[in-house]
Amino acid sequence: MRQKITYFFIFLLAFSFLSVEIVIAEANESEVEKLQVEFEKIVRFKLTLEEDYLRLVLKDAIGKILSIKENSYSQYFIYIDRNPEEQVILVCFFDSVRKNITVIGADKISTGNQNRRGYFITPVGVFEHATKNGGYRALGTKNDKGWRGLGAKDSRVWDFGWQKTHKNNQEFEIRLLLHATDPVFGESRLGKVDSKGCIRVSGKLNKFLDRFGLLDREYEINKDKKSIAWLLKSDRKPSIFAGKYMLVGDSSKR
Repeated sequence: MRQKITYFFIFLLAFSFLSVEIVIAEANESEVEKLQVEFEKIVRFKLTLEEDYLRLVLKDAIGKILSIKENSYSQYFIYIDRNPEEQVILVCFFDSVRKNITVIGADKISTGNQNRRGYFITPVGVFEHATKNGGYRALGTKNDKGWRGLGAKDSRVWDFGWQKTHKNNQEFEIRLLLHATDPVFGESRLGKVDSKGCIRVSGKLNKFLDRFGLLDREYEINKDKKSIAWLLKSDRKPSIFAGKYMLVGDSSKR
């Protein structure tokens, strides 16, 4: 694994038709700047990534963003690298005018371990956090092994609907979720493939994404509906640039 736990730089990715350049820079938007600070305060885990690696995954990210019809407005999104040697999530801001990506923060995750029975590889692609799929909060109940599979009670679970994946040359459908993991047993396993196909994140990152509603664009638009209102906390601080997309790529395939 090429990650180093040292200190964290903010990377700005600038694209042209012929080259990709990563420049260490401050974000111009005050709201984006604020969230960079909040990420460090809440998530705390500082993960630095090699520039060559960032070029690779952010080039994939910008390609996926520009393929989305709703790329005309600036928005937050998350990028998942399912590469078994990386297992990284990037929380990002897409500037629709400059076509730039600012990395707010990075953390370890776990994606699908296809080598276990009943487990599947996490599919790659662009996935939308839409109100039609709902969402919920963890009850914090333990299984017979003492695991709280969706994290501590009240942890947010983001639902991206039924998605196709493959195993042993067969096609399957899995319910693609983004959720916390058991704070005692699961968090120490982040950074390697471990899930049934969903994306596991730390409790602190779960709190950060939930508090600022970075994937809740549709939910905030429909916040007055009873079916939505119960899921959104009253003390949240939703971003004016809330998005709804989770991008999943695989740097081992490039």
